[in-house]
Amino acid sequence: MGRRKPLGSRFVASDLNFNTIDSTVASKEGETVKLRQARTEPIGRIARIQNDFSRRRRRIQLHIKNPKKRAKKLKETRGRQRNRIRDALQKLSAEQVRENPGASFVFERLTRIRENDNAKSKKLRTYLNRWPYRMYQSMVEYKSTFRTVYVSPGGTSSRCPVCGGKVRHPAWAVSRCEKCGADYGRDRLSSLEILLRGMRLCGQPFAVSADASWRLMRDEYLYAPAVPDGWRAGWTEAANAPNGNVYENIHS
Repeated sequence: MGRRKPLGSRFVASDLNFNTIDSTVASKEGETVKLRQARTEPIGRIARIQNDFSRRRRRIQLHIKNPKKRAKKLKETRGRQRNRIRDALQKLSAEQVRENPGASFVFERLTRIRENDNAKSKKLRTYLNRWPYRMYQSMVEYKSTFRTVYVSPGGTSSRCPVCGGKVRHPAWAVSRCEKCGADYGRDRLSSLEILLRGMRLCGQPFAVSADASWRLMRDEYLYAPAVPDGWRAGWTEAANAPNGNVYENIHS
């Protein structure tokens, strides 16, 4: 059994989504931990590869009548899709590790995400089944010199990591805290909660609401339309769509 990897001097907590990886970066300074950055990495190319090959398979099923030839072509397209996805994830994971030297990565433990009872939408179940969450996490864990931390995914979008208040979602991209009275970007706020859970697991808890670095970074977590000059300024992609219609609005 190999030696356990040490913890890094930085922490990168990521919320993995279909089109983005939203992360919160923090660093240790002696006995304290300070927030350093909140960022959003677009990864729509993964979904595009999957959608392209899905359309190819539909055309094969419609137009190739010979069963043996159809089965052969379908097998070939699945193999090419796996290779394209693996190549894209290899590059993405290598980039993440290279850009965060000395970091421990913090992820949600998503081993049973496909059994999510809330995934009632057929399109949502399709995207959950397609997205190679675990493959990406494994690649980052393998390439990183430091320990990768996994936390429970339950409730990362339902509790405010700033004040502990109940969070509502009037639209897919919005986390509205009933106690703070602020609208936060849902995915970025989830990455902050993932970070805090990782800190607690590593024995280094800190209260965001009492930390000076949170006051400096708060605007980076606010919902985009509330910050005209901030990240995603002018962003209009279905963020205001009611939860029940969001996937139809984005992906139809």
